[in-house]
Amino acid sequence: MASRKKSRKELLKKPDEFITLTGRAIQFASVYQKQMSYGLYGLVAVALVVFGYRFFAQRAETKAFALLAQTMANYEVNKKASSPREAYRKASEELQRLVKKYGGNAGGKFARTRYANISYEAGDYHKAIELYRQSLHDFKDNQLVYHLILSSLAYAYQRIEDDRNAAKYFEELSSATDSGIRDEALFNLGLLYEKLGDAAGSREAFQEIISNYPNSMYFDIVQEKLSSKGFDSAS
Repeated sequence: MASRKKSRKELLKKPDEFITLTGRAIQFASVYQKQMSYGLYGLVAVALVVFGYRFFAQRAETKAFALLAQTMANYEVNKKASSPREAYRKASEELQRLVKKYGGNAGGKFARTRYANISYEAGDYHKAIELYRQSLHDFKDNQLVYHLILSSLAYAYQRIEDDRNAAKYFEELSSATDSGIRDEALFNLGLLYEKLGDAAGSREAFQEIISNYPNSMYFDIVQEKLSSKGFDSAS
């Protein structure tokens, strides 16, 4: 059956779909205006927190490095003005505060390594070892600094005559083929093995210097040792 044509009056009574949809949207917005505002405010708050964190983190980094530079400058002045022991005492106090406050950022981590260095210089080897061990974790992703800390840690153990731990860290350093101080680690490892009674291990460490580091400052010393009694390269 054919549909009846609607009159103009009937068409005018029917609400326009676009107008209806728009009206519903406006109604929804008016009803949920507060919730929408809260959502917008929440996004703005998150953005402000992220921006604020980055801003203050950068300020903290800058302040930590500035304090570290000032502390080390004071340390050098105090060494000349008073005594190395007194200078170390004062620097220790300042560096402890710095590490405690900024230990989580780069400035605080470098402060810990500087604290370890001056502890070593002052003969406080146990303190140096403690700090170097913590610094290994700080710089595990920075191979250059990590290798330098390994070397410092090994030397600190040598100072307290703990040859086995010293050898342990020189071994780790010598296994890093990309290290710029690998020949130094091998040389010290050869000496330590010799001291510990491991003649074969000593000779192997020295021989690697001869084979792979002909321009090393240790080359001539090692060559002489290998040709001496007990280290004949033909043995």
